[in-house]
Amino acid sequence: MFQRLLNPVDRNRKDTEPCEEVEDGQPHNPYTEILVLQYHNDIVRLLLQINDKRFVSAGDDNIAVIWDVQYGRHVATLIGHTLPITSLLLLPRVEENNDSCIVTGSSDKHIKIWSAETGECLTDLTEHESSIRCLLLINQEIFCAGGNSVSLWNRNGKLLDLIKNSAAEDIHLMITIKNDRLITAADRDLVVYKLNLDKMLPKLEKIDHIQSHFEAIQSLTPISSSCFATGSVDGMILLWTSSNLQQTKVLHEVPEDKSDVKRFSYNVQSLVCVQERYLFAAVGRGFYVFDIASDKGKLVIRKKTAHLSKITCLGFTCEGEILATCSEDRCMRLWGRKSSSDPWKADRAITTIERFTGMQSHELLNLAQNSVWEPSLLGECCAHGGPIQGFLDFEYESIVTCGSDNIVIIWKNSEMQKVRRNQAVQKLLLNADGIV
Repeated sequence: MFQRLLNPVDRNRKDTEPCEEVEDGQPHNPYTEILVLQYHNDIVRLLLQINDKRFVSAGDDNIAVIWDVQYGRHVATLIGHTLPITSLLLLPRVEENNDSCIVTGSSDKHIKIWSAETGECLTDLTEHESSIRCLLLINQEIFCAGGNSVSLWNRNGKLLDLIKNSAAEDIHLMITIKNDRLITAADRDLVVYKLNLDKMLPKLEKIDHIQSHFEAIQSLTPISSSCFATGSVDGMILLWTSSNLQQTKVLHEVPEDKSDVKRFSYNVQSLVCVQERYLFAAVGRGFYVFDIASDKGKLVIRKKTAHLSKITCLGFTCEGEILATCSEDRCMRLWGRKSSSDPWKADRAITTIERFTGMQSHELLNLAQNSVWEPSLLGECCAHGGPIQGFLDFEYESIVTCGSDNIVIIWKNSEMQKVRRNQAVQKLLLNADGIV
């Protein structure tokens, strides 16, 4: 069992609400072995999964690194950018003789396409002509880049179209919605583009500009084919219809900050939707879950103080059994339910929300009429020396995190590692000249 390597924040400081302590020995935490990967020399902000064996990390040192997740082995370094890498994208293989590709966007105004197998730079794209803030896969053949402009590219690196951003700030978030439309977020505004994906001449066309939030939009996520959600630094979460781009629900709002200095302690840093119904929102130091299918977007799960500092990202692991939250307090925390007293009921869990809560949707909604379900703290993973910037899930195998301390950490499932070591020993014995 690993121990806390750093204790960066005083848990008893007076300006914070009580934060739950992890159980001694962490008996419910499966991720108790770690691999610390040291190759970067500046903040590591981005992680991208290539397949079930490899991932890539990137950040402010202008490079991206391909890693093997099982052994933490360095595979390749992607060198070529002259300023921080701000976005990563995976282009899936389209033919058996083609490799998948990694796309990197940078503040140096370059977009580079790399072989995910060898790390070789295949194409250097310079026609975007401004810093790249985000990348989005449109389909297997086309991707989009956002910043001061919106540009459309094919996987061979040909520029298909480019439109200057009409908003004052750079585009930093993008999603696609039904009817071939692109939603972009720049500061507090949403700008909508029509995607004409005709094979002969794909084009972009601006069709709407919506002033939506009072403060900058920090999160943008699709929920279903009929709606999407936005979250801003002031804590506001809005639900939008995809058909007519109308605001339908205000899921979360906080009291107005009347102080001279805006602290934005309720910043909506991350939004994740599961089952096209449950919206998980990282708000300040806690997280909230809303049932979008209910009339008013009912709050059904809440952990108001999950960390000592703001949550930077969240996501599920162990096929939905555990929610992982990463924070500026340098820790990743694991949430869920402890072993069920009804094994038969646990075995029947099919959906993510059932595995996470142990309840079916109607049971969770009925409970929310009187109280809000709170998950249990299952474990705490603390080895970073700075705020955690990114999170990547490899299901039961491992979790990967990156941080402001320039390192990448692979948190290993100890039970899985025991099985693998036993298998390796058995293989050695069977191959040792007939000795069994």
